[in-house]
Amino acid sequence: MVEDIIIDVVGSFADGKTTLVRALTSESTLRHSEEQKRGITIRLGYAHFLVYKCEKCSAFSRYEKCEACGSKGSLYRRISIIDSPGHKTLMTIMLSGAPLVSGAVLVIAANQKCPQPQTEEHLEALKIIGVKNLVVAQTKVDIVGAERAKQSFAEIKTFLSKNGFDGVKVIPVFSIQDINITELIQEIGNFSRAAAKTTENTEMLIVRSFDVNKPGTEIEKLSGGVLGGGLKSGHLKVGDKMTIYPGIFIKNAWKPINTEVVRIQSEFGQEKEAGTGLTIGIMTKIDPALARRDSLAGSLVTAQDKPPSFRNRISLTYSSLAEKEKSVFKRPLQKNETVLVNVLASKILGAVNSIANDKVTIVFNNSNLAYYPGDKVILSRKVENVWVLAGSGTIYD
Repeated sequence: MVEDIIIDVVGSFADGKTTLVRALTSESTLRHSEEQKRGITIRLGYAHFLVYKCEKCSAFSRYEKCEACGSKGSLYRRISIIDSPGHKTLMTIMLSGAPLVSGAVLVIAANQKCPQPQTEEHLEALKIIGVKNLVVAQTKVDIVGAERAKQSFAEIKTFLSKNGFDGVKVIPVFSIQDINITELIQEIGNFSRAAAKTTENTEMLIVRSFDVNKPGTEIEKLSGGVLGGGLKSGHLKVGDKMTIYPGIFIKNAWKPINTEVVRIQSEFGQEKEAGTGLTIGIMTKIDPALARRDSLAGSLVTAQDKPPSFRNRISLTYSSLAEKEKSVFKRPLQKNETVLVNVLASKILGAVNSIANDKVTIVFNNSNLAYYPGDKVILSRKVENVWVLAGSGTIYD
């Protein structure tokens, strides 16, 4: 049976993530005009590739013909890649896609001392969401001498050990020349994947939304708004009734949107149904203007018969990043402090309403959050006008 799996490519700004993704997939994730102009990832980027398993030597390959022994391989996995922004000001965008992933490639450049601040933050985020499948791609070894490459390798191993990832493999790669990419594929092929739980609540996290209609399209030929993202749990098929939260703001209140799945599209083509482990686009029956320019990004889609909690406040058990609380924030979380909260694909500003031991209540002014008790919360605090990862928790109310 062919498995679907989503992996995240993370790391600091300009460490070579997008170039590595291109080597893996022959695709560029810089598709937005501003990204192409500046040469950096601003939004979550997407790409995909197939992994085959050799019938003779069991090696993994990007091609049906085994790259190791030349024998025939069988399709083993469909891999969806999320290319996350590395700049510190875009950290919350990386967090919006993190709940979907089963594994990650951490990109670390050899020409800079390890770790860089964003390398630390990305690894902290992966630890918080519980990602166990990890491999490190050491990039830019081609522009440093042998001694610096060895020194960088040692820095990376020390950094991983400090964070509890002693067994993670570090692979030096030269992406442009396709050197050691096959070694990286072996690690990705061995990533474990949790069994899909189709009996759980259907939760689709929306990280992009689109109007695919061309200007001037006649009304009767218009297609409904498209929602892009992936399933955190459950199962979705054409014809399913679903609800989009928070929906639209009407008369000082949020009104969730009821709609229906018209078509499911993945990077691999049209799908009759979808489960976890696959990035997808869902064509719906909603007014396409509502989905234009990512206006529904951050939304939660659920089955209509299993609605989530939908409130302007949450209560959570909270655990801070103690070392960062002392060195970066200089003080513990404060009552009435403004914080940025990531829950599922949503990022929302709130104010700390109460703190009692490890219990924190956060209130959202003029906003509502859709969630299920037990969902993970990632909390950021502002330092010099930049949101910095501060801790995490679990919603209990």
